[in-house]
Amino acid sequence: FCRKAAAGVAGALVMTEQIAERSTAHHYLAQLAEHGIRKLYVNGGTDFAPLAEAYAANARGDNTPLPEPVLCAHEGLAVGMAHGAWLASGEPQAVMFHVSVGTANAICAVTNAARDNVPLLVSAGRSPILESGPTGARDAMIHWAQEMFDQAGMLRELVKWDYELKYPDQVEQVVDRALGIAHTAPKGPVYLALPREVLAEPIPGNLVPHQRTALPQPGLPDAAAVNALAARLADAQCPIIVTSALGTDHDAVKLLGQVTDTYGIGVADTWSRYLNLPFSHPMHLGVANPAIYEQADVILYLECDVPWISAHMRPSDDAFVAQAGIDPLFSRYPMRSHRSDLTLSGSPSAILAALADALAEHHIVKQRRQRMAGLAQNAHTSIDGLRRKELDAGGPITKAFMSAVIGEQVSADTTIFNEYWAVPPLLNRTRPGSYYFLPAAGGLGWAIPAALGACQTTTRPAIALVGDGAYMFANPAACHHAAAKYELPVLTIVANNAAWGAVDRATRGVYPRGEAAQRNDRRLADLGPNPAFEAYCSASGGYGECVRERSEFAPALSRALHAVEQEGRQALLNVICED
Repeated sequence: FCRKAAAGVAGALVMTEQIAERSTAHHYLAQLAEHGIRKLYVNGGTDFAPLAEAYAANARGDNTPLPEPVLCAHEGLAVGMAHGAWLASGEPQAVMFHVSVGTANAICAVTNAARDNVPLLVSAGRSPILESGPTGARDAMIHWAQEMFDQAGMLRELVKWDYELKYPDQVEQVVDRALGIAHTAPKGPVYLALPREVLAEPIPGNLVPHQRTALPQPGLPDAAAVNALAARLADAQCPIIVTSALGTDHDAVKLLGQVTDTYGIGVADTWSRYLNLPFSHPMHLGVANPAIYEQADVILYLECDVPWISAHMRPSDDAFVAQAGIDPLFSRYPMRSHRSDLTLSGSPSAILAALADALAEHHIVKQRRQRMAGLAQNAHTSIDGLRRKELDAGGPITKAFMSAVIGEQVSADTTIFNEYWAVPPLLNRTRPGSYYFLPAAGGLGWAIPAALGACQTTTRPAIALVGDGAYMFANPAACHHAAAKYELPVLTIVANNAAWGAVDRATRGVYPRGEAAQRNDRRLADLGPNPAFEAYCSASGGYGECVRERSEFAPALSRALHAVEQEGRQALLNVICED
């Protein structure tokens, strides 16, 4: 009896020591928090046991600051929420999911982050390495089947860096390097694999603290190239700046407005993924189109991954073309051969500030500015005319009509995530960071997770505008579950035309007189019959409504906004509309 009692006391002491002893998992989480990561978006599995224990032990012990775990019922949701959280806050973000299978589920969302230059720390467990022995070794059948020869290889083409944590001693250096590379321009996701045995190991008592590496700052644009570009812009009859993603740099939005207004330079958007300049600005020419390119004699493409598509339009052969941005040749794109007479590297803010200084040395004729302002006014008149036409018209609900109503009812403080269908000039966005479009890779299912992440990170309202196909791609049950679990009052508006519009448009574009066009054969695009999407939201405690008539949309939007803004719950409008 005495020996049993002594053994029990010894066992209790061992358990106390194990609880008090910090594991590699605990140290990893603490390092994330020290680097400013406030939330860890997770979709867990058997590899998460050391992290689950670390959170539990930390709550019982010294309460070291650790990131708040945000449970997501799908990996795409986890990455998408982190993506939206970074867009809204600019703060570092991290995600983690379950070994190989979780990584596979996340690839589409990681593709979006990569092409949108979003600096995420993407991590996943690794199937335990050892078949027996230490804490964390294999103890389930799946640990053999889930192991891969090269787990990171699934997304190596998409990330800037990948690594597997090998020893507990490495944690501080690895986290520092991972986040440093992710946040060095051009920014982008990195990938870290975390074996279960390593996470379960205790941290050595003689660990030497790691001194963080200072991040390099983007270089200043070449002065000679800036002066040459300024001279071209000053002498031009019709100079324009075309941009897709300048708005990722909020300071650059204000600078762009000042430079173009002062020196009479037009601005055009091409597949803009951010609010680059309010469409109401006196120098905004609207969306780039053939008429603009016919007149432009000097064009600066600033943060444009696809400046133009030759099948639709292109600059005049006589026009002077410059390309500029953090990575103006988009070196991670396998093929991209748009011509450039002058190429300039630097952040949008740095380039515009340098251009402003250089242009100040030139005299800009008054008539040039008046001419460019007239072209911009024509664009504003066209936008206003489209808005009035849509608001006054009858018939089926169109996407332009919904955009116009949203532009009238939604506050300037609201952030809109547009997944394809909305007409940006009609949304009436004026605040930098108030508008985002689907990333360039086009991985569907992005807008709702991104809106949820933004809503969780800031106090600003968020709206996701999606088509019926994109809504289904988003794993809506998982999205509405997260909105309910974390009390995120996001409004989702589904433009439901019961079809893959992109498939139809592509088919008609490639074969305008083909059989599919002539017979209206939509067998690869027809999604009908669609479920009652509003019921997904209602099932998670939100407000859901189906809209079928034009006259119903504005009142329905008002009710949905009331649910979001006054009742603090999520809402969804399922809007039956035409293509």
